[in-house]
Amino acid sequence: MLTRTVSPRFVMISRWRLQTTRERLWELLINPVNWPDWWPHLASVSHLANGDRDGIGSQHAFLWRSGLGYLLRIVMTTRRVERLRELEAAASGDLRGIGLWLIEEASADAVSLTYRWDVELSKPWMRLWVPLLRPIFAWRHFAVMACGARGMARQLGCRLSEIEEWSVISPVDEGVPVS
Repeated sequence: MLTRTVSPRFVMISRWRLQTTRERLWELLINPVNWPDWWPHLASVSHLANGDRDGIGSQHAFLWRSGLGYLLRIVMTTRRVERLRELEAAASGDLRGIGLWLIEEASADAVSLTYRWDVELSKPWMRLWVPLLRPIFAWRHFAVMACGARGMARQLGCRLSEIEEWSVISPVDEGVPVS
């Protein structure tokens, strides 16, 4: 017999259009210890380890406030850097997976910043309640990201002209055998 289960995996994408340069945006992204200054839901960031000269292998511990009373502790380890274009890190802790920042030219005076967050829930209570709370977890993720977009624009002193967001994975795994 086969049954449907709700996946603890999320793939969520946020895209922001900012009236700034790649260089200014890049400098902000590569200094995560300063993110709590402008990202309201980020309680703290601690530098754990240096990486190579490009930052590959660097580690930072993030403590995120959900806005619903729970915290998420995540360690991000940088695994790929393409200066002024891409910054990718592996997540461990309360969420496991990959986060990717992608910077693209949007116009002569603006850039698009896309964040792709492909993670699986690690916290036992979150995994247990994902069938019921999945839409709320996604909603809170996008709310936290939108606050980050507005904070980033304020920090850069630029205009935020667009926020897009979407999820690209089905919440249901088909055909899981039941014994």
